[in-house]
Amino acid sequence: MNLGECTKSAFRNVFSNKMRTLLTMLGIIIGISSVIAIVSIGNGSQAAIEEEFESFGTGSLTISLSGSNDIETRDLLTMDDYDMLKEIEGVSYVNTTYSGRNTYIKLLDPQETKSASVSGVTADAQYIDNPTMIYGRYISQNDVDMRTNVAVINDTTALKVFGHCDENVIGEKIKLKTWKGTGKYTVIGIMENTNASTETAYSDEFPEAVILPVSTAMRLYNNKNLNGFSVLIEDLNQTEMMKQRIIMALEEFHNNEDKYYIQDSSEMVDSINSILSYVTLFISFVAGISLLVGGIGVMNIMMVTVTERTREIGIRKSIGAKNKDIKIQFLTEAVILTGMGGIAGLVLGVAFAAIIGHFAGITPVLSVSVVALAVGISMSIGILFGVAPANKAAKLDPIEALRFE
Repeated sequence: MNLGECTKSAFRNVFSNKMRTLLTMLGIIIGISSVIAIVSIGNGSQAAIEEEFESFGTGSLTISLSGSNDIETRDLLTMDDYDMLKEIEGVSYVNTTYSGRNTYIKLLDPQETKSASVSGVTADAQYIDNPTMIYGRYISQNDVDMRTNVAVINDTTALKVFGHCDENVIGEKIKLKTWKGTGKYTVIGIMENTNASTETAYSDEFPEAVILPVSTAMRLYNNKNLNGFSVLIEDLNQTEMMKQRIIMALEEFHNNEDKYYIQDSSEMVDSINSILSYVTLFISFVAGISLLVGGIGVMNIMMVTVTERTREIGIRKSIGAKNKDIKIQFLTEAVILTGMGGIAGLVLGVAFAAIIGHFAGITPVLSVSVVALAVGISMSIGILFGVAPANKAAKLDPIEALRFE
């Protein structure tokens, strides 16, 4: 029997019992679709993170305390450090990293409040974070100097607080509530929410973003200590030198050593991507277990098939079929089963990834190599778990097989 006839016969045998075929492929379908969806979403998340960091501008350095346990009061970062960093040669812009806790914003219904993520920034933030302003303006240096009660919100927050997002929101006031009491802040700008689709899907999970002048935020929380700084340098080729220069300047300013840590944007992207890769790999491994279960299911069904077709095998051998022909026949059937399961799993995986991506605000990324690998793995499972049934069929004694009922 040539390869063409063998393949036709294999397809005929596979589809002779459609329900059994479907149930046998189910494990392969679930495993492949899970892996495809997970890898696609993982790759899409990495691409989104890289794009997000690129939007902040290259050459961005993040300065923070090292996290050691022996931090003293003199080591804490303040606006004096901001003034000092602005004077360092090679530094273009400096923004503060300042955030408050346990803050709530009043929504459209006066009786409703929601947690708010308040950030205190300098005027330089607009050059480092590159916000897309829809209406109004961003925080200015005068706002910082005068500690004005002004705020910049995003379009999502505007809708939830005022019920509409247009130029009429400019000049309206938002109310922020902390442990100290409630404060009113005039909206001077509305920026685009880059995480709009994600926040729409999980609206109750995300705090509303509010940006204040850093001096105003310090007054709100009665705390002058900063979390850190974001610094934009002039020359990317001098990144390592600038790190050392900034660290030395901070240590000299505070008269200490090994208290500060600087990470550039590329390191942050690599760090986050590394974590995502490990998470994706682990979840893919768990999903891959279903492939193993599916493979065992294929082997089990093929064993049953060999038993059911014992007389057929005996007849074929009696008219001249060789052991090799019988083995190839059953291996082909196993590969067709898992191959079809792999293709069906691929289609379902892409569909699942698209649905998950839609609600999570992520564009799934699926490479040709992953597709080829998925199909290749599914067919390899057919070969691996089809060998034992194929060998069993090939070793049947034709006389004993003909007597089988």
